[in-house]
Amino acid sequence: MDTPSRIQEMMRRHGYLAAALAIVGATALFIPFRELLGGERWGWPYLLVLGFIAGTAGVGPGVLSAVLAFFAWNFFFIPPYHTLFVASRGDVIHLAAFLVVGTAIGLQTGRLRDRELVAQREERHTAALNRLSRSLVSETSASSLVESARRELADIVRAREVSLWVPGPDGTPGPVGGGSAPSPDIIRLWEGVALESSPISKLVTLGQTGDGGSQGERTHRVAVPLVSAQSAEGVLELSVDRPLDTTQSRFVMSLANLLAAFLQSQRLNKVAMHAAAAQEAERLRAAVVSSVSHELKTPLASITAAVTDLLEPDIEHGAEAVREKLRDITEDLGRLDDAIADLLDVSRLEAQAWQPRPTDFEVGELIGSVVSRLPRASRERIRYAVPEDLPMISLDFVQLSRALHHVITNALDYSEGPVTVGADSGENPAIWVSDRGPGIPADEKPLVFDKFYRGREGRSHRSSTGLGLSITREIARANGCDISIQDERPHGTRILLTLPLRGTL
Repeated sequence: MDTPSRIQEMMRRHGYLAAALAIVGATALFIPFRELLGGERWGWPYLLVLGFIAGTAGVGPGVLSAVLAFFAWNFFFIPPYHTLFVASRGDVIHLAAFLVVGTAIGLQTGRLRDRELVAQREERHTAALNRLSRSLVSETSASSLVESARRELADIVRAREVSLWVPGPDGTPGPVGGGSAPSPDIIRLWEGVALESSPISKLVTLGQTGDGGSQGERTHRVAVPLVSAQSAEGVLELSVDRPLDTTQSRFVMSLANLLAAFLQSQRLNKVAMHAAAAQEAERLRAAVVSSVSHELKTPLASITAAVTDLLEPDIEHGAEAVREKLRDITEDLGRLDDAIADLLDVSRLEAQAWQPRPTDFEVGELIGSVVSRLPRASRERIRYAVPEDLPMISLDFVQLSRALHHVITNALDYSEGPVTVGADSGENPAIWVSDRGPGIPADEKPLVFDKFYRGREGRSHRSSTGLGLSITREIARANGCDISIQDERPHGTRILLTLPLRGTL
């Protein structure tokens, strides 16, 4: 509290004593000069004194100073001196007029001063609530907001201690920001409010603490249940020097309502986050189940059918037919292995259990290794555009092979013509895969690297895990590469994997 506020508080608490002392002091100052003015004129200096008292101490001290000045003027300045007897009728009129005017000045000036003090207090309270309201927007933790509330309460109501109790997982109130356990009073108050169907926020006096030696050694404990529009959110507890007056009580209630709104907002945000997380988990679970069921069951069904056909005793198979079916089985097993590998790759990348291990190798060696593992029909569609002067690169060969494999198979699946695998040398070496398919719409380009996203074209004619390009992006990030999508002319897509300069990893 600033110095003018302390003076005003002192005048409000000791205004009557200050009024009496002011009149006594003014009288002692005027007596040596009472012969300079006529006795009927000393009322004017007293009017100045009582105006000052009423303007600083309020209505009561102002009226008291008018009465005291009336008797002091009569006793010390109206002949005969040192008696209340008035010899002149004119002096009686002067005294009566002074008493009326002085009382009126005390009433009016004191009321103006009281209104000014109320306006100043309301302004301070409003400013404090505005600051706390701004904190509601910027603060994200209840402990930080409690510190802001503690500063405002210490300034406005001189709160010594401020505690905020909110229910824990077991429903028992606990302190925000750490601290001791709540008192039995707080527990009883919370249990009573929590059991109410429509809880009400109200100021509750909990009692006093201290040894009772003097008023200054006692503290008054008050509490306010923090009640939102839906339920009880917690309890605000204060320790103050003196009982709260009406204005201070209103301020505490307003602040409690702000805290309740903040706690309700936090609670609803947590509920919304949990609901969103549960919804996203359910969506991913459904996508995983759908993708895995297709990608695992389809090759298994194909393998089962081929093996069953070969084992059928009533059907004779020639050597060439057997080899053809075995090749189909091998391709289905490869497809099954790829689907399982995709799921394992995702889990390892998300758990950060698959860290890059760089080795030196050539781009041509990488491309050849990836293409050699493709099915025969897919290999026949591959075209190469790899210059001979490419420098050695130092990355994780296994991870980069997996990433390039996903890009190539994605291009083969989403196009029907040849697919070109190439590389660029120069300042920013890169590996790219180009197809002549329908291309990727502009609105889908930011989404193609998301898990389980297959796009309109993929949903229309094909089902897959939707993990390939997502795995590619995560591998590229881990190895310091940059992956991007470009349009081919007149139609088609090019996926570009820009490699880091050697030595930058």
